[in-house]
Amino acid sequence: MPSPLQRTPFTRVFTIENRAGPANNPTYNGLARAQGVSFPQGDVTPVRIPSASRYGDFDVVDKIRGQQGLPSLPLQFRMTTDLSEILAIIQRECDLDVQIHVGDCQTPDDFDNGWTKIHVLEEATATDYGTSELGALDSDQDAAIEENVPLTGLAYYEIKRITPEELATAELTDEAIDVTICDSVTCGECGLPSDGCQRVFVLTTGTAGSPGLAAEIVFTSDGGATFGSTAITTLGLANNPSAFACVGTNLVVISNDSDSLHYAPIVDILNGTETWTEVTTGFVAAGSPNEIFSLGRTKTWIVGDGGYVYFSEDITASVTVQTAGTVTIEILSDIHGVDDQNLVAVGASNAVIVTANGGETWGAIVGPNVGVDLNTVWMRSELEWLVGDDGGQLWYTRDGGVSWTEKPFPGSGAGSVRDIEFANDTVGYIAHDTGGAGRLLRTWNGGFSWNIVPK
Repeated sequence: MPSPLQRTPFTRVFTIENRAGPANNPTYNGLARAQGVSFPQGDVTPVRIPSASRYGDFDVVDKIRGQQGLPSLPLQFRMTTDLSEILAIIQRECDLDVQIHVGDCQTPDDFDNGWTKIHVLEEATATDYGTSELGALDSDQDAAIEENVPLTGLAYYEIKRITPEELATAELTDEAIDVTICDSVTCGECGLPSDGCQRVFVLTTGTAGSPGLAAEIVFTSDGGATFGSTAITTLGLANNPSAFACVGTNLVVISNDSDSLHYAPIVDILNGTETWTEVTTGFVAAGSPNEIFSLGRTKTWIVGDGGYVYFSEDITASVTVQTAGTVTIEILSDIHGVDDQNLVAVGASNAVIVTANGGETWGAIVGPNVGVDLNTVWMRSELEWLVGDDGGQLWYTRDGGVSWTEKPFPGSGAGSVRDIEFANDTVGYIAHDTGGAGRLLRTWNGGFSWNIVPK
């Protein structure tokens, strides 16, 4: 049975001044309505050649798609006798995010709970401001005054609620320690069509003893409809993997136990024909690897024990040391960057190190929670970062670590925050465990509020 049709009375408008983020509270606009979205996809120009079957005719042999335009969304407000809030935002000339919440039986002004679907316009700029007629010459012209604000953004998409579902029960026989998606949107010109979420990989530990089982990659190429698994043959039974990442066309696994990385071509893994290769060159025993972050084939960073940071332009050949415990001697547990110049790493005993030149130099700053191990970090911009710690707390900074603010979430202050991941500037996730159970929390306002999945 199809879902109910969306109708205009069942939408409400929220705006987030200065865009979605952990410090920016969404505002409910009870006097506003959203008008129609426009998202130009580019004109199509046919490419023709003279017809071989008839004079005067031409056959279409190709087409050229024009450049995609920017999404726009006009908002309309009822004007009151107070100063206009939307006009004040426009006059500050700062971008905002707009969310149109769709619901039915929920509470409309409840940002976290009062919706079934959300329309999102990110990084919106007002391109005009106008009002309906401000005055009347007789009683027949008495009318509510409206403010009209056309907005143009950089991204438009929808959000739905999610419900977890257990998958790969037959293939996952050991602990899953990491998950990654090595995929991109394609229409099938260079392989099978994909929405960008089809090729998913899960890293599992091995089992020592007799008989032992090697660490494995559990994978799907069809978005979870079917799964396969393959052993990381270069990783001994006594050695467990630590983390993995997509690096160019390869899947790269690092291991603290083996002081090395192990890689195989992604396509070969999916086809069941892969050959794993181990690389030890450049790794130092005092800096055994713990986490990996990659921006592509030639830009990969790895952090390890003893404050070590490695870099590789070619993971199939070697890694080189960027810092060898001279900035911090603490175990580093995670690294993330907003680009190839600005990166931050975190670790044991409140350790935070940062670079603004791709790792040519690293510097230490004071972390958010003295004496507590920091497990995970996500860099939202050069100055705004989120950090999760081993005390179950989530922190953010908006000034590059000069000051820190705790961001409470349901169940925070107990257990441990294991991971932080953002799909875009608005939607993000944290993995949190407490009382022996793991939980997933989701945000759809850049980290200002967090909700336990399913929601």
